[in-house]
Amino acid sequence: MNSMLLLPNTDEEIIDTHDEDIIITTREGKIIKVTQISGEHYGLSPGELLGKSVYDLEAQGIFSPAITPEVVKQKKKVVTVQTTPSGRKVLITGIPLFNDLREVEFVISYSYELSELIVMKEYLQDLETEMSKVKEELAHLRDQHIQINGSIMVSQSSTRAVKTALKMARIDAPIVIQGECGVGKTSLAKFIHSQSNRSDGPFIEVNCGSIPDTIFKSAFTGYPDSKSQGYLTLADGGSLVLKEIDHLTLASQSVLFNLLHKQSSFRIIAMSEFPLEELVKQGKLREDLFYLLHIAPIQLKPLRERPEDLQKAIFIYLKELNGQYKSEKNIADELFIHLLQLEWKGNFRELRNVFERLYIGSESTKMSLQDLPLQYQPSEGEHIGIEFDGQTLPHILEFVEKKVLLNAQKRYKTTTEMAHVLGISQPSVVRKLKKYSNPSIIEEND
Repeated sequence: MNSMLLLPNTDEEIIDTHDEDIIITTREGKIIKVTQISGEHYGLSPGELLGKSVYDLEAQGIFSPAITPEVVKQKKKVVTVQTTPSGRKVLITGIPLFNDLREVEFVISYSYELSELIVMKEYLQDLETEMSKVKEELAHLRDQHIQINGSIMVSQSSTRAVKTALKMARIDAPIVIQGECGVGKTSLAKFIHSQSNRSDGPFIEVNCGSIPDTIFKSAFTGYPDSKSQGYLTLADGGSLVLKEIDHLTLASQSVLFNLLHKQSSFRIIAMSEFPLEELVKQGKLREDLFYLLHIAPIQLKPLRERPEDLQKAIFIYLKELNGQYKSEKNIADELFIHLLQLEWKGNFRELRNVFERLYIGSESTKMSLQDLPLQYQPSEGEHIGIEFDGQTLPHILEFVEKKVLLNAQKRYKTTTEMAHVLGISQPSVVRKLKKYSNPSIIEEND
């Protein structure tokens, strides 16, 4: 990368070392540095932006709104949606650059044009259209007999998991479904049962982790001198679903293996939060039980790695709640973007709970960030400001580029998806990832 001037030198300059839309302004709002493609979103050339005031551009309707004033005011990273003169939506992120006194000296911003799905252009008009698209996709899945009740599974990885489940449902081999809590394991197990030749039989769910060792065998075989039947009898002719198999003690695992290895009167579906192979390596799972159960493994990825499912779920929950509460609420752009950025460690369960709390707590027809439960709102002190003292501009730009790329890599599993979201070419994504990360983690999964 070519040597650049330090930021304190405010000579106007076009940066020729990046192919992203990056603009640097002073705290007073003067544009001092741009890249070769800056201005494309607004119908201007880079030279037409240099030296201009963001306040003047905002008054002219070019920057609507300008992000520099908000970054200077809040002294932290700010993300907002701009409307360009042509009516396009642009997601713009502004980052403060501080001086020695912790005052904002410069603001560096980068922007990407958003897809219609993310910004929901003219949301009130497009919501009905978007929901119609969701219905069509779900109807398409139903036509293939892979619609999963209760969980949204339309992403590439989810669809692949469901197709595997459909294939395995037609044979009686044991199945292991692995994934975090709330990803849809139970829904997938019910689907497998419904598509199997045992669909008319019982569907018996057992929370293995909650049964003490002392009564574990009796819970499955039935208690002496009692009319209550054990799980093995109850599941006869149907499916026996073993939840939390990874929480079993070694003693209970031995009992379970002895009870199951000769059974053929029901289908076994086991569930685990953690990969069974890893549990075996750690000595937490018996090898004999592993080989008995691990015939047809299916993995469900967490919701944070399924952006299509997360987006669809938000739309579907909104429509369901509008119908349930007989209202016509919608979502502010900044709230929608924030929901897509949250981790959702509880997956669908957490998302549904938080979304309903958000819906009920909002007094307006347009739900906003302030309507979220406090623990889900952006932190007041949260920022990723960069100390520019002693740092060259290339160093700062590399920092921002690396952070954006690695954050995108965590959220999207293929470089093709990353390229689409970031608005650059797929080869460019691969080249930059090789520069900033271990090449072994950027293999294509398309």
